[in-house]
Amino acid sequence: MKRNRLAICDPEQEYAYRLMDALSRKEDFPFEILTFTSVERLRESLAQAPLQLLVTAQSAFCPEMADWPVSRILILLENGGPVGADFPGISKYSSVSRITKRIMEEAASAGSIPFLPAAAAGRPACVFLGFYTPVGRCLQTTLAFTAGQLLARKERVLYLNFESCSGLSAMLGRQFDTDLSDLLYHLDEPADALLSRLYQMTETVNGMDLLPPAFSSFDVFRTGQEEWMRLLEVLQTSRYSRVILDLSDGVQGLFEILRLCQTVYTIVKEDRFAQAKLEQYRLLLEKTDCPEVPEKTRLLSLPVFQKLPGDLNHMTACELAHFMESVLNDHESKGICGASDGAKTDYHGPSGLRTGFF
Repeated sequence: MKRNRLAICDPEQEYAYRLMDALSRKEDFPFEILTFTSVERLRESLAQAPLQLLVTAQSAFCPEMADWPVSRILILLENGGPVGADFPGISKYSSVSRITKRIMEEAASAGSIPFLPAAAAGRPACVFLGFYTPVGRCLQTTLAFTAGQLLARKERVLYLNFESCSGLSAMLGRQFDTDLSDLLYHLDEPADALLSRLYQMTETVNGMDLLPPAFSSFDVFRTGQEEWMRLLEVLQTSRYSRVILDLSDGVQGLFEILRLCQTVYTIVKEDRFAQAKLEQYRLLLEKTDCPEVPEKTRLLSLPVFQKLPGDLNHMTACELAHFMESVLNDHESKGICGASDGAKTDYHGPSGLRTGFF
């Protein structure tokens, strides 16, 4: 497939080539990238072929560019002032990742790029790994985040967080321009269009893709079961082989989502309150006729960790990571994560690890 053309025009040569390098490293980037440090050279190139997108420094911009054979113009603002209502812009001094996202959003909204391909025909659908427990404050998100980074060493992994207030932005030290709420807004689009938007919105954390969680709890609570099912159905045709679902009680259709998971990891504790909540959860599954959820559930009794990591960006070398790796390796050896056989055997591993079933 012939790619569209994107040009970067900036008199600051080092900046222009650094941005070109960042864009060219983006997987599935659907543009041929040209770089110019002078407006005259850009004009000469346009005489040969048009551009779908021009990214130009504010200092290089001139009003006559509006009449050039360019489908869309994005201005890299240098002094903070607007260029004009007809020309969108972003600060030139934003992070490279934010500028890259802005370029992709602008191209997508203008219809200048084809939708990114979904999974190849004949490829197995992705595996959903669910993390859910009715017990609070038990390291569920930390464990799910660690599992995703461990699996991402060999596979394409997407992490989704369904909490109402995840705090991930602060824990990762990042500001997110888009999040799960933005993707949910486009759920009625065709699958390839929705996946294209997803790929543009994701952040990468130590090899694992992350769709930033919804900032507002209202967006999570008001999303219905059918909408969640639609999202998961589309994800089954995505480029990911594993999707980590970090679930919470606020999700409508929680049990239906758990049904779709190949494995459900449920953290347990031994205190009376925790045991009472787990028993009520078990009874609720029984009354709602969800026998397959307990069958695919692995109960995790966490050991006492001497030191918990303070940085979620690198979770593959800590004590908690060694624990989670032993869980994943054991389940892989039994075929649980890839294709559950429904076996009801317990595993007793190191440091108080216990997995089992209700």
